[in-house]
Amino acid sequence: ASGHKKKCKKIARAGGAEAHYADKKAKEAAAEAVRQSMVPAGTTCFICRGESSTDGVVSLTCQCAGEMKFVHISCLVGRARADVSNRSDTNLRDASGLSDAWRRCKNCGNIHEGPIAIALSWEWWNWAATTQAESSVFRGVALNGVPNAYFENDEFDKAIQLFDATLSWQRRSDPSGKMELITLGRLSEAYLEVGRVDEGLRMIREFFPKWLTLCQTGMPSETLTYFSDHMLELRLFDEAIVLLREQQPMARQRLGRDNALTLALAVNLSFALVMRECNIPLEDVVEAEALSKDALKRIRRLGDASDIFPHYIHKAEHNLRLCSELFKVSR
Repeated sequence: ASGHKKKCKKIARAGGAEAHYADKKAKEAAAEAVRQSMVPAGTTCFICRGESSTDGVVSLTCQCAGEMKFVHISCLVGRARADVSNRSDTNLRDASGLSDAWRRCKNCGNIHEGPIAIALSWEWWNWAATTQAESSVFRGVALNGVPNAYFENDEFDKAIQLFDATLSWQRRSDPSGKMELITLGRLSEAYLEVGRVDEGLRMIREFFPKWLTLCQTGMPSETLTYFSDHMLELRLFDEAIVLLREQQPMARQRLGRDNALTLALAVNLSFALVMRECNIPLEDVVEAEALSKDALKRIRRLGDASDIFPHYIHKAEHNLRLCSELFKVSR
């Protein structure tokens, strides 16, 4: 009984169960970052100028060099907390901008990677759990930052577990549904990465029409290219063909033929059709050629209407070269 009371007091001092858990995980992640950095004893932290006698010093994974490369995790946390202390909870865009205090190096501007990124993501959540209201959008974005850190560092199984946890908060606290859809998108990609392809495809099919509805109200549609891009990177060409033959006409109908998403999906479908390794039906090559020609013509006419167009121009041109080669072989 006394042990239980002590634990309850410890949790209360930490700011509640959520903050206590985040603090515990942050300390574990910081210790792992120190272990992996293997910085020699006596190395000086560039922020506090003290030696690594208590907290270990880590070697930053950004673009910093020289003495600016070595720092205590606790000093990075202190910097981030100071940066966000005067920010107010207004909207999702502000909350997403706030994430840079925890995710980016203040000196070089690059995103932290590896165990350092994971440790800071837990500290971000700890800060939000102790300073922000339960329904605060800042708290939701911070909560989502933890699985995103694992995802970006290729720890997909851990990311899946944590994404599942964040969904319950988002469904309670974000009536717009935007944060939930963003999380479902990342979760579907994590499923694809670990080989749970059927689950990933089911999830994409579930949220894609909802995303299109948000796109019709002003949500940037380019985000929806990530899922098909990811499938192509994983060489899931047959699965991508089935999915894109459903999605591309849907996007064309809802957003128009000249929409960036519609055109990107057409180019990706063309890519999937011609990138299979053998026995490509001639009618698929014909379809791929028609899709890339039409997309290329529309993208060039639209000019700089979207930042994603240069990438898809290159991919469409690549598709057309492959189609030409495949036509020669079929003769």
